[in-house]
Amino acid sequence: MPATEAPAAAAADLRCAHCGLPVPSGLRVAEGTPAFCCAGCATVYDVLRSRGLEAYYALPERRLAPVRASGRGFEEYDHASYHDLYVRRRADALLETEFYLEGVHCGSCVWLVERVPLLLPGLGRVELDLPRARVQVAWDGACVPLSAIARMLDTLGYRPHAFRGRRVETRRREEDRAALVRIGVAGAIAVNTMLASIALYSGWLAGMEPAYERMFRWICLLLVTPAILWPGSVFFRGAWASVRTRVPHMDLPIALALAAGYARGLWNTVTDSGPVYFDGIAMLVFLLLVGRFLQQRAQRAASDSAEWLFALSPATARLVEAGAVREVPVEALLPGMIVEVRGDETLPADGEVVEGRSSLDLSLLTGESRPMAVGAGTAVFAGTVNRGSSLRLRVERAGEATRLGRLLREAEAGAARRAPIVSLADRWAALFVVVVIALAAATLLLWWRSSPTFAVDQAIALLIVTCPCALALATPLALAVAIGRAARAGILIRNGAALESLSRPAALYLDKTGTVTEGRMGLVRWDGPEEARPWVLALEAHSAHPLARGFEEAWRGLAIPPAGEVVVVPGGGVEGIVEGRRIAVGSPAFVAARVEGAARAEGAGRTGRANGDHAGASAAETPVHVAVEGRLVARAGFGDRVRYKLNHTFYHHCFLLYFPMQKSQRLQYQI
Repeated sequence: MPATEAPAAAAADLRCAHCGLPVPSGLRVAEGTPAFCCAGCATVYDVLRSRGLEAYYALPERRLAPVRASGRGFEEYDHASYHDLYVRRRADALLETEFYLEGVHCGSCVWLVERVPLLLPGLGRVELDLPRARVQVAWDGACVPLSAIARMLDTLGYRPHAFRGRRVETRRREEDRAALVRIGVAGAIAVNTMLASIALYSGWLAGMEPAYERMFRWICLLLVTPAILWPGSVFFRGAWASVRTRVPHMDLPIALALAAGYARGLWNTVTDSGPVYFDGIAMLVFLLLVGRFLQQRAQRAASDSAEWLFALSPATARLVEAGAVREVPVEALLPGMIVEVRGDETLPADGEVVEGRSSLDLSLLTGESRPMAVGAGTAVFAGTVNRGSSLRLRVERAGEATRLGRLLREAEAGAARRAPIVSLADRWAALFVVVVIALAAATLLLWWRSSPTFAVDQAIALLIVTCPCALALATPLALAVAIGRAARAGILIRNGAALESLSRPAALYLDKTGTVTEGRMGLVRWDGPEEARPWVLALEAHSAHPLARGFEEAWRGLAIPPAGEVVVVPGGGVEGIVEGRRIAVGSPAFVAARVEGAARAEGAGRTGRANGDHAGASAAETPVHVAVEGRLVARAGFGDRVRYKLNHTFYHHCFLLYFPMQKSQRLQYQI
């Protein structure tokens, strides 16, 4: 028995030569021959051994997952339109792009992906950002096509998806990196200058030999000079641009103060007389750079908070290929692809419905909370929500080319335009700069005759203390923060001018539902017997329509009886048997057809009453009728409730305005 059990145990412990997982019994080979759990692992194993990359198998964090290559050709990555969107040419003539990679999870993935250039000629560089699963690829387009690179990554088990690295993001990273380097250098210089200055000041108090005093003076001078020439150069460049364009800027008094302080300290160091200001200059450069960096980051964070609106378009899409459905990032969608959108999911792209019937919530784009029925041939847009059954649509535009993307791009461009109050603050800041410089010059002249040293000190102090940073920076920062907070609250403000206009008394025009309403339909009226409510809930429980959710929210807590023979008609309603009665709930036309059918069967004339679609309903309500055994017994009205209470203070009086929205009406309210 033990002799027969040993081979069985050995066979059971047979592991894949690539990923280390158990090998299925059907794929086991002769002893001494590498075995694999799948064809993908075998392919990768052969590729790595043929190119001398066996060191991968010595890595401690080796990938323990079978290789699942998609087998795609990725020919769309060679298309000219793809290159226009996702590929950029570098200064060294190499092409560069970025991919999202599926399946990366550890250091061994980084090791393997970054050695792909050894597997393909013409591939220059591959860098993988592991936390974001983003790989940057540089290659020679004349030697290897991008599709071949994508196929190689896919063969290794890392399926690539397109990513359009935004130029703004790249530029911001470069700016932040440069700013942090300047801050680091200025901080190191400031600390060391302060240490040398402490020694100098201690010597003045306790007594110090002149030779050591001169030494510390020169040490401070040598330390602060790089701070003026490099980190502090940003202020001098701004000041020079201000002089060249004849537009006074807040960098001008800062540069004058730094230059005057440095020149004064330099003269006192050379002449070995009087105080030096190098510690204050170094610390001033450091603090000004830190303040400017924090201010820029605050403005950027406030403006970037509006980018959460891009999340209204989903991050992934269900791509239909060869009858199979798989999820891909929306960045991988190209015109002509077929995607599937299920109930309560957001459409990932603009396109045309090719299969299925459903209703869409268009409130994001139109403000209308009433769903719109769609079917084959209907044009649909990214950001809208499928409130019914599954749809398949052909992609026409994806990403920033969609209607939602264009809308947000227009909002971004509007936000970049300067608000009138910002322009006014800039004009006042320019005037303030001129006044400050004039006052500093007057101070210098006033005190020069009595004490040149004191005159320079007072002029420098005036330039530093009266810097108009608050006036020039606080106004745009306040607007950016306000727009950012509004975006987080779901309010898209197009630009600062629109926000500024709300601070003045004026007339407010509202011409679209969803502006101050909840953006979803709720039950506002019910004309019918109480006993019909559970019957309605029993049928609406089988429907994904937004109005069905409205019934459930309004009548939460009611006992729901079982329903049988339920039939849901997209765009019409739902009918079935509840407690032995045939119930129909839906649009007036849908219910009228059932009532008319029952009337014809009974020979009774109830058609006129059934066709009273909007009897008792206002133009702002969506009517829903209920029929029991062929008789119209109840009418419900759905509307979009008001959600905002607008406040405006004028002459210390607060007016609370409530806006009862009416569909297709223009309302005017005097604030």
